[in-house]
Amino acid sequence: MRNAFDNDRPAGRPILFDRNKYGLALQVDACAISSIPGFIKAPLPHRLAFYEIALVTSGRGRLELDGGALEVAPYRLCLTRPQETRRWQLENAQLEGWLAFFEADFLDGFFADPCFVENVPAIACAAADRSIALTRQRFDECVALVGAMADELRAPRSDSSHLLRADTYRLLMMLQRASRAAPVREADPSSQLAARFARLVANDARMGDSVAAYAERLATTTRTLNRCLRSAFERTAGELIQQHVLLASRRLLLQTELSASAIAEQLDFSDASYFSRFFQRHMGMTPGTFRRQRKSASAVANVHCEAARDH
Repeated sequence: MRNAFDNDRPAGRPILFDRNKYGLALQVDACAISSIPGFIKAPLPHRLAFYEIALVTSGRGRLELDGGALEVAPYRLCLTRPQETRRWQLENAQLEGWLAFFEADFLDGFFADPCFVENVPAIACAAADRSIALTRQRFDECVALVGAMADELRAPRSDSSHLLRADTYRLLMMLQRASRAAPVREADPSSQLAARFARLVANDARMGDSVAAYAERLATTTRTLNRCLRSAFERTAGELIQQHVLLASRRLLLQTELSASAIAEQLDFSDASYFSRFFQRHMGMTPGTFRRQRKSASAVANVHCEAARDH
């Protein structure tokens, strides 16, 4: 992760992972929250380009993720997935604890399953289920593990990536055991195909995307792809593409000042009026109304946080 969770970065741009922070090409990091001076604790919308596991030792409130919310409290573990628009809503803007963060390829490239991380149920579940209350013993075990990862990173060696990969895998399994999600099980070929499609559309969905083009990239047919997606998600490929286009449009409306026409062009709509009709059909309001309402709610939250700090 870059040293700065900097509040002056261009709106809408995700916070990127710095693979060369320690001089070696690594896709994992671990540290105390207090060691990141620019860590965003105010209710500012932002996105991460990597997975983050936060072990909270001090602080209360919630972490909003794409419309869902995680409870934030001491001895809880909170997990954020890449590209989720998130916003901390904290009492007194206080937050202390430990962080472990990594890119999916750090594990996916090592295991036979090309979507290993996404297939961990504790990661794949809804936002509300990614805030996990831990017993004090389990919490301390997780903190000790993240602390050991941080120690390793202080003087990384040529084989550090292997040790850190093993620690990250262990941390995920500890998280999984403590969560309410179903146990990890080996994914069948149909589920793997569905997961691979889900990753592709999550990364760069556009309204003009062709289902046939996705099927060709995945070396399958549209019929087989849709059958697997209905089994895994109860949706067709076209419906999932539209779902991710809607999510991308909401993020652009909240994180940028782009006009509806510019967003329509970026997401491959034929024109702004088509984009407006699409958005209103799914959200029950126009893009402009959505932006005004959400930004107004954010302003109120900022006032409350300022008042809390003053007291």
